[in-house]
Amino acid sequence: RVGKQKIRHDQDLRMPDRTACGTCHVEQFAQAESEKEQTWPQDQWPKGHPSHAVDWKANVENAIWAGMAEREIAQGCDMCHYQQNKCDGCHTRHSFSAAEARQPEACATCHNGVDHNEFENYLLSKHGTVYQTHKNQWNFEAPLKDALTKGGYTAPTCQLCHFEYEGEFSHNLVRKVRWGFNPTPAIADNLDHPWFEERKEAWVGTCNQCHSPRFARTYLETADKGILSGLKVEQEAKQVVQALYDDGLLVGQQSNRPTPPAPAEDAPGGFFQLFWAKGNNPSRVE
Repeated sequence: RVGKQKIRHDQDLRMPDRTACGTCHVEQFAQAESEKEQTWPQDQWPKGHPSHAVDWKANVENAIWAGMAEREIAQGCDMCHYQQNKCDGCHTRHSFSAAEARQPEACATCHNGVDHNEFENYLLSKHGTVYQTHKNQWNFEAPLKDALTKGGYTAPTCQLCHFEYEGEFSHNLVRKVRWGFNPTPAIADNLDHPWFEERKEAWVGTCNQCHSPRFARTYLETADKGILSGLKVEQEAKQVVQALYDDGLLVGQQSNRPTPPAPAEDAPGGFFQLFWAKGNNPSRVE
């Protein structure tokens, strides 16, 4: 009878997390956790970053998140930065459907919007167009390794490309990461390093499932050159804004430019301005 036998709430009850899933799904759990081992050759990112495996750590250890007085705003970050602890961000409870997790909409929960609009970019691509017009004919119950055969896919999904590495599919999604949400000179100036070259070749192998190596390599090189061109313009503009900031000439800088939460320091075009706005911080020119 319910309630007849008392339980030890502090010992017997717990919020299910990745480790609970890993009790049975050992291989998938180990793959996901292996993202934490990623290291960048010139320390462009800390170890394990950026990845699902440390996204909660990246969230709560951010000074701005920790110091933000409006906790309802800070908690907006939590809605995506929780994959480190749970598995149901992709295959939602309570069905935990793998077929659901194989569809781009599973990624769209987080990978959307002005700061990282990957989902929108995918839908507007030719791959995304084919997905939207033919997805009802695809079998998402088929494992990713069989997607192009038993699954009947006629175009790639996010998962088909990002889960694949050298012909194998895994829950480690960062083995081919190159720009890592961070198109900065620290990455741009090192693209000829073997670490980056090896990952580009891994991408060529992924694209080669459908395209020729020549086509894939040309397209990837074109994408790199496009980012490099955009970065050059951004760096030139940043120098102008920095000079205005140094001279105290940004609009409202002397009268209405609230500083970010301590211990973060104000800077023109800094991290704070990417996600929050107060008064003239950021100013219109930023």
